[in-house]
Amino acid sequence: MAWNSAANVLSGDKTINEERVTEAKEHVRDGLSRNVSEVLAAAAPLDSDMRKKAVSLAEAVCQQLEPFILHKGNVPPRTTKKRNRRGQQLPATSRESKGKAASDSASEAPGQGAVDYSLLLKWVNLKSSQDTGSSNSKTGHFREVKMYPWIGAFIKYVADQLVKAVADSPPPKTPRQLETFRKADVVAIDADDWRRVDMALTQCLDLPQRDDRSDELFTYAQSAALIEVKRYETEETAAFDQLALYTPGLYATQVNRRFAWGLTICGTHVRACLFIHDNILASEVMDVATEPGRKQFVTLLVNWAMCESQRLGYDPTIRYNRETSQWEIDVWDDESRVTRTYICEYVVADTSSLFGQHRRCFVARAKESSDEQPAQKVLIKDAWAYAAATGSKAARDELSNLRAIRDKLDADDALAGTYSHLEAGGIVQQKGKRRGTLNDTTELILANFMASVRDNVKKRVHWRVATTPVGEDLQKVRSVDELIVVVGDVMAAHTAIVRRCDILHRDLSTNKIMFCRDDDGMVRGLLIDFNNAVLQANPHDEQRPDRTGIYPYMSIGNLEQSSVKRTALDDWESLIYILCWLGTIGINRDDQTNVKIRSDLTICHWRDGSATNIAKAKRRTLQHSDLFGNEILACFAHPLLYANLARLILELRSQLFYNERLSSLAQGCIDFDPMYSSIRNAELRTHYLDCNIDTTVVDPFARRAEFADAIVDDLLNVIQEHRNNALNRIKDFQLSK
Repeated sequence: MAWNSAANVLSGDKTINEERVTEAKEHVRDGLSRNVSEVLAAAAPLDSDMRKKAVSLAEAVCQQLEPFILHKGNVPPRTTKKRNRRGQQLPATSRESKGKAASDSASEAPGQGAVDYSLLLKWVNLKSSQDTGSSNSKTGHFREVKMYPWIGAFIKYVADQLVKAVADSPPPKTPRQLETFRKADVVAIDADDWRRVDMALTQCLDLPQRDDRSDELFTYAQSAALIEVKRYETEETAAFDQLALYTPGLYATQVNRRFAWGLTICGTHVRACLFIHDNILASEVMDVATEPGRKQFVTLLVNWAMCESQRLGYDPTIRYNRETSQWEIDVWDDESRVTRTYICEYVVADTSSLFGQHRRCFVARAKESSDEQPAQKVLIKDAWAYAAATGSKAARDELSNLRAIRDKLDADDALAGTYSHLEAGGIVQQKGKRRGTLNDTTELILANFMASVRDNVKKRVHWRVATTPVGEDLQKVRSVDELIVVVGDVMAAHTAIVRRCDILHRDLSTNKIMFCRDDDGMVRGLLIDFNNAVLQANPHDEQRPDRTGIYPYMSIGNLEQSSVKRTALDDWESLIYILCWLGTIGINRDDQTNVKIRSDLTICHWRDGSATNIAKAKRRTLQHSDLFGNEILACFAHPLLYANLARLILELRSQLFYNERLSSLAQGCIDFDPMYSSIRNAELRTHYLDCNIDTTVVDPFARRAEFADAIVDDLLNVIQEHRNNALNRIKDFQLSK
């Protein structure tokens, strides 16, 4: 479900929250792998020297921790004392006494009373119980909230002991100070719902905009990893469900997250969870009630403190410049073999889900620009696409699509600015263990143990492109006439891309149609996002039955996963749904004011429910012109103002579903009734385009697909006529002002 971190809107919609819970449980059910022993190794530093140093530092911390636990927080006296020649112990000097006192104090108490380290003893000595029915403290049963300070004390002890160990033997780089937020079981201040997160780790090395109170106010943006706590080991599945529910908050608020870590703590059982784009990989249990389990957990925390940022889940090619307080984004260009660095101006879209492409969009400008010579703005798109069967190339390669479109349409001035123009792009490059760079893929993330999870992990490729121009939201048009001009431009570009580049978009929606406003105030439509586009020449893609897009704007064939090949007609059908929806809710924010959408409106059945039911609703409404007019067009938000929009939609519907150049077998949205076979045979002896198609083919969508080019010609003529008329009305209005 979508995450609205930018607006920080607290959702009161019970349905949305329930869907998020259901989705999280499904992710755990379908994507969780338990007891993946190599998960802990994925946190170790890539650099061999740092990896060795982390091992020795973890040993040093454990050497302090185990005596502390053994003696219940009272560190035993040192065994090495100064003695005279006869072996007699010498009294300590005042300086030595003070030093010992300070040392013991550091081991026993957290300095200035911030944390009581002895609380960790309650956690490691916690008795297990299968009984979850009582919360009576006298019998040892209580809510997990009591465990929060115990766990926090353990993590703080490790962090402070690591600082001391580093002071004795400095590593090549300063370790992170990993600790928990001071407040637990709270709502993040940058959340878009009211859910309370148990605990979270924070640190300052990789995160921007921290202040002195950043460890007090819990935010997803400042969290390195989330922690879900349960009292009993038997509640482990519930802990996974909760962690999967909260972790999307990290992706939504941290623009440089490649993947995420988390911890489940059930009683004394700790598991590290590695969240990648289709999977949750959980480590074996680290039982802090045992010395080996504590050593594993300490080693994990030390590795997280010492490892490179990319091992913690951050992307070093998207980094925060503390000096300029700006995000810098590297875009590797496959063609020129050069990295271009851009300065992010704002985030257009952040990722909002646990699994998937994790697509993000940024508006940026070249770093080399200046106030005197400002650079052209670009739209940077960052996503993880499925890898092809062989090699590391993306299965649906938007980069190749954009490159082909640019190369074949660049010289056409009439289409300039009406489609995404590729400026730079390629697979994101990450630094290798030694020298050089490597393609960023799931295999790179899981390099240490890809073989052990190969059958369960779907391979993805991390790619990034920079395109121009940067458009505005479709719902910022000022009038119906501007909307008509925009969609006219977009469908002209769409047709050129289909016919001259052999690329079918397949995913038209309100988010994929944008516009640019020229200096004279005139608008141009802009078609973006070719992530789901396919080459029509590829027979497997051409007849691909998978669904692409979102239900409200999907064609009927797409919703039903019909075996009928996808053509440009599917995208034209999507355009009709887009225009009908905008007509109903209002074409822009001003027109949407005070518009209330009743749930009983027919168009709501095009949006809510299963794909099958939505397809049935669309078939029913589009089949009859009276029904379409009365139940869709008559319900527009402003019928008089939107009259020209309604006329355009009616003509598009007529040309698409009831084209006069086709027989009645190819018209409408419902299969032709065989009882009219005599009429059908007589018709097919005439001049209709489909006269040579076998009469047993009664699916009108299948018959129309064979003549998609001819129908598109008619559709394009309709929309261009309306576009030109709308443009003239806009010019006349400007002259009259």
